[in-house]
Amino acid sequence: MKEDTAARLQIVETLNRYAWGYDTRDLELMGNCFTIDGVFDIELQGHEGWGPYKGRKTIVAWLASVMESQTDQRRHCVTNLVIRELTDSRAVVDSYLVLTAVESGDLRVVCTGTYHDDVILEDSVWRIKHKTLKLDNAF
Repeated sequence: MKEDTAARLQIVETLNRYAWGYDTRDLELMGNCFTIDGVFDIELQGHEGWGPYKGRKTIVAWLASVMESQTDQRRHCVTNLVIRELTDSRAVVDSYLVLTAVESGDLRVVCTGTYHDDVILEDSVWRIKHKTLKLDNAF
């Protein structure tokens, strides 16, 4: 049970580091949350979505280009994490996203959605193998 608890905490930490890395524009921190061959895609009902972006370098380059167009301060709030599956080397995690932004002192909710993460243990570090974001609304 002790190893299970440690794994769960490390997995949650990985997902939080991704959000922290994005919001602070720390590309290295954010990128290290993904496996080298990781995948990221975004779905939006009624829209063709974005991705899949394949490979850590591609994911980071894409997110960096998205950041360039943002003049506000983003805050990715990852909540209600549910670890649906957990083995010694793999986990499946669902969570909510509430994305807020502040610009010129004004706060707004940008969007909400759900994350689905396939996470694996790689070189003793939990990393995202495949991240899917399902958005509730366009932004």
